[in-house]
Amino acid sequence: MLLVPAAVALAGCDRSSPPRETGERSLLKQSTATPARSRAAGQDIIPYERPELWPLQLSSARIVVHYRTADEQAMAAQIRAHVEHAWHVQIDRGGASPPLDDHGAAGPDGRFDVYVWRGIDTLYVDAIAPDATTSYDDRSTFMVLDPWGEYGGAELEANIFHEMRHASQASDDWWEHSHAFEADATLWEVASYGFRRLPLVWRDYQAHPEWTLFRDDAYRTWYMYGGALFLLYLRDHVFHGDLSFSNDMWRRCRNAPGAEADRSLNEPDFADALQALLAAQGSSLFDQVLGFARARWHTGVRANGSLPGGADLPEVAHRTHTRKPGAKQTRFSVAPQMLGTSYVVVKRAATDPAALWVSLSTTNQEARFVVQTVDGLVGDATLALGGGPARVSFGAGRTVTFVVTALPANGAFDPDRVGDAPMNASLILSTTR
Repeated sequence: MLLVPAAVALAGCDRSSPPRETGERSLLKQSTATPARSRAAGQDIIPYERPELWPLQLSSARIVVHYRTADEQAMAAQIRAHVEHAWHVQIDRGGASPPLDDHGAAGPDGRFDVYVWRGIDTLYVDAIAPDATTSYDDRSTFMVLDPWGEYGGAELEANIFHEMRHASQASDDWWEHSHAFEADATLWEVASYGFRRLPLVWRDYQAHPEWTLFRDDAYRTWYMYGGALFLLYLRDHVFHGDLSFSNDMWRRCRNAPGAEADRSLNEPDFADALQALLAAQGSSLFDQVLGFARARWHTGVRANGSLPGGADLPEVAHRTHTRKPGAKQTRFSVAPQMLGTSYVVVKRAATDPAALWVSLSTTNQEARFVVQTVDGLVGDATLALGGGPARVSFGAGRTVTFVVTALPANGAFDPDRVGDAPMNASLILSTTR
């Protein structure tokens, strides 16, 4: 908690459908659309428990690729190369934690095992066992993939790259919040393969700015993957373009076993870790949430360089409040979840003065609302509403966008307990103070 999942899987080469979460970390649940050549293996099989079904191997000094028939050898070699590449970029060069030695539990020895399974039409990393020599909730892991399915082809390399990040995460904290797993793996994926191949990820993320920033939506949308945008923002605005802060985040959120049964034991969590890393840079998590809320507006045709990949991203969802001619006072409501943001474009009437007075009304005791403006002629600003109405200048323009973010009133935030309750408030716009 900050004071101031299922087997982790990538679901979708072109992200043309909602992600498919593959099952509890302790029980794999495979696709029912399995062709005859794989059906004999059974739907709930854990591959390393049936080595006779994967009799062939290609290996390197740190990887063993298990496959089933001789005609799969060329694909197994391609997969081995992709896993080696991901290992080199993320671990050798990037400083991430390597997969734990499983002491031969999932293969012939302690090397990282990859199972090629034609027909399951998915890919995932799952846990094997904790490291008995550490005090935190880590896991050794293995990978399973179908390179001939939806997640193969031209997207196979990038998808393996994403999954390899999950194997690294498991070496530090297997039971961290699900949003952290997917946002962080997508961070590394985008850093190597770019924004443009993930249009539906960004569409789903930008469609729900009012959701709590670190929401676990149980893989109903691509929102958790889109959470990479916040981490990319931190990379560029705080950590000087260096991805290694995310490795530090995982090492700082290590905790003792038990979080799988009691989420209150997931302490410290990734939000705590980010807060510590940001404090060392003279900032805070809440400060960066507010900065990101502003930057998130500047995407698509409004891109101004404040958000990485901004020109390739869709506009963030927003509403429009049009003032009526002659109206002295109008109001609009907002209802972001905690750490969520509502965006409202205010169009002033032809009869309005060049500046309006803005105040906030709420009975909510949980949230502290921060109101910012963007895209006005006077630039981005934070309104000081604690002492009464604030003056907002439209200049010669017709619109100003209001960015309203809900922060915890008591300064306490726990991503495992935040919930999805709306934080209701109203903004009042007046021609006079």
